[in-house]
Amino acid sequence: MIERNSDVLIAQLVEGLEPVRPLRFGAGLALALAAAAFSTAVVIALFGLRPDLVAGQFDPMHVVSTGLFLGLGLAASVTVIVMSRPLVGSDHNGWRWAAGMAALLPLAALIVGLSRTGSAALSAPADHGTQCLLVGGAASLTVFAALVWWLRRGAPTAPDRAGLVAGIAAGAFGTFAFALHCPDNDIVHIGLWHSAPVFAMALLGRVIVPRLIRW
Repeated sequence: MIERNSDVLIAQLVEGLEPVRPLRFGAGLALALAAAAFSTAVVIALFGLRPDLVAGQFDPMHVVSTGLFLGLGLAASVTVIVMSRPLVGSDHNGWRWAAGMAALLPLAALIVGLSRTGSAALSAPADHGTQCLLVGGAASLTVFAALVWWLRRGAPTAPDRAGLVAGIAAGAFGTFAFALHCPDNDIVHIGLWHSAPVFAMALLGRVIVPRLIRW
């Protein structure tokens, strides 16, 4: 009787279930990179490349800062994709190293900004900083939507952290995209306005993503 009841219970539990295709890491990474490439292409098409890039010249500050944002976007995207497939013993902290390196930019902006005199510390970065924030944030939305869609297909065990990291990844890619247009090499401008979309998208992801991927 007990075995029969167990069989009935199991049959009821699995009734209506259908097999699903497992999430593949390569497919998730390709999705994130494709979304980032699309956003970058749109930004370049609308605003154009920096004049020095067109001329084949590279400013060291621009190369370092854009490289840090690109690395952060890649590391955070990888973490989000891994978090969508919960595994025992999986490490979700790799993105923090990239975030720590990118955090040197706003820290350097703070130090340099404080060393400047009053209005000079604010006037230069505020010249077109709002554009960097708004366009960089807008360019982040494609990657953000792609990562959230991927998380909804999976089963992340920490939706709040997954949302935070997804926002960081999207913001970093959005900043990278617009940095290819922004001609400003000032560390205060870069540390303040180019980092702003990352912080804004991180907050957005932390707030709204857990409500979208509950399971």
